[in-house]
Amino acid sequence: MKILKYLIPYIVFGSLQYKFTKDGLTFASPFLFMSLRYFIGGLALLPFAKKVVLNRDVIILTLLTTASSGLWAMGLNYVAPSESAVLSYTMPLFSIPIAYLILSERPRTFEVVGAIIGFLEVTVYGLSLSGKLSVLGGILTVLNAVFWASFTVYYRKLRSMDPAVVNTSQMLLGSLVFLALTPVGFRFDPSLNFVGDLLFSALLGGTLLFYLWNVMLRMERVGKVTVMAFSVPVTSSIIDEVTGEVQLNHESYAGMLTMMAGIILSRKDEIFSKKRKVAVKTAKTS
Repeated sequence: MKILKYLIPYIVFGSLQYKFTKDGLTFASPFLFMSLRYFIGGLALLPFAKKVVLNRDVIILTLLTTASSGLWAMGLNYVAPSESAVLSYTMPLFSIPIAYLILSERPRTFEVVGAIIGFLEVTVYGLSLSGKLSVLGGILTVLNAVFWASFTVYYRKLRSMDPAVVNTSQMLLGSLVFLALTPVGFRFDPSLNFVGDLLFSALLGGTLLFYLWNVMLRMERVGKVTVMAFSVPVTSSIIDEVTGEVQLNHESYAGMLTMMAGIILSRKDEIFSKKRKVAVKTAKTS
């Protein structure tokens, strides 16, 4: 799969960004943190983009991304990084119908089945956390997933534009949206740890992830890309288990296995196509 060279770094940095952003939010309020994150990320990408584009589609994309990031950051104040990752990845279930409505991308059977199976993982995981998961944090994080699904589809809609230009434009414009919201719950207690958290979240967890996500959506259908991204909460959950942030139980592990099954099912046609090609090639040479 050509997408793997983009998906692997996306999984690695996507899994780590939850922990760095969660820590960064102990030093700054969500809107202030996101304003700085978007500004630094957009500024870092500007030399590659060489220009900023402001049109109707970029403005809509910016409103969707800032809504997603803002809700995600507020939710992280109440839930653990792995809980945020798992709840955020309800996103594929929303992205497939939105892609059909906006892009007329008719979902393929196994993409839908993969998304539903992955969603079952969220249910299993949520039941394993009953009594511990913040209801408010859970609602904010799932709402973030709805907006994430929406801007994912919009990335696909803007696939004819240079990803560097798209991401630079939406991040710099987004920083202004968050700047206007910084008085809400303003809190700032900077430290060296905060600088490290912010730089990771802005550059590797922000600019790079936005760029990789955009590139992957230029390559493949929304359904395939979003279901593949279920790998992130699996990795994030394992990281939280190792660092002691949460204690996973049998239900949690069952949920992660269910999610991986969803990923495999979503790529069923591609996997079997490759097997057929190998079989044909072997038969010809024998």
